[in-house]
Amino acid sequence: MEKFKKFIGKKINASILKDEKFLKNFSIKYENLPDSFDEFEEIEFKVDEIVMAVAVLEGKIKRIMFTKFDTADPNCCLPLDKIELEEFLKRREENLIKFFENITS
Repeated sequence: MEKFKKFIGKKINASILKDEKFLKNFSIKYENLPDSFDEFEEIEFKVDEIVMAVAVLEGKIKRIMFTKFDTADPNCCLPLDKIELEEFLKRREENLIKFFENITS
């Protein structure tokens, strides 16, 4: 998770997030994307079976969090345990770092 700290406080490029081909290259999906990031927004991306929540305030990333879907209630998310997080990052960390490098300035 340390590697993601460098993206906190960086400005997010909303236009690139609307590029479906770009997101498909990273195997990332989202349900709703705000038109602008002028105020507080939280974007939920689906990465494999994981939810990557990115909190944005005034156009800048404030938090990146990884959770999993609650199978009992699909509207809720549950925290990943240490092993789940390590396994997920082993598979996807490099790809996600490239994703954030492309969507921030």
